[in-house]
Amino acid sequence: MGKKSSLPLIYLIGVALIAIGFCCPLFSGKLLNVTANGFKFIHLDKNFGWSSLAALLIFCGAVLGIVFCFVSAGKSTSLLRLICIIVSIAGGVIFFIKYNDNGVTRALGKFNLKYMAFGLYMIIAGWIVGLIGAITNK
Repeated sequence: MGKKSSLPLIYLIGVALIAIGFCCPLFSGKLLNVTANGFKFIHLDKNFGWSSLAALLIFCGAVLGIVFCFVSAGKSTSLLRLICIIVSIAGGVIFFIKYNDNGVTRALGKFNLKYMAFGLYMIIAGWIVGLIGAITNK
């Protein structure tokens, strides 16, 4: 019998999907043929706001989740993994709320939600898979 692997594969697949999906196009405009990945929403200059913070939370939660798959933090490792996926999901909720906070961006948001690209689908699937993996510790 071989040694049992303690690597949480389901959780790792989920957070990897979030990180990869963040780097892929999230929205694709059919009209202007414009694509935007998650890094286009992060503004570290004077325009830093809630949507920038939320995009950072999505990505950093996923990256820290990947790190905690390989680095042990003692008995609290599973709790830290759960916190990382919750931070990423909370970033997504904040981003969605702040992205649709006024009439212009609400109209653009509805337009963009019509034309979601595969990166956003990967992030949503990663949240679901990662949350299942964090809850079941697998």
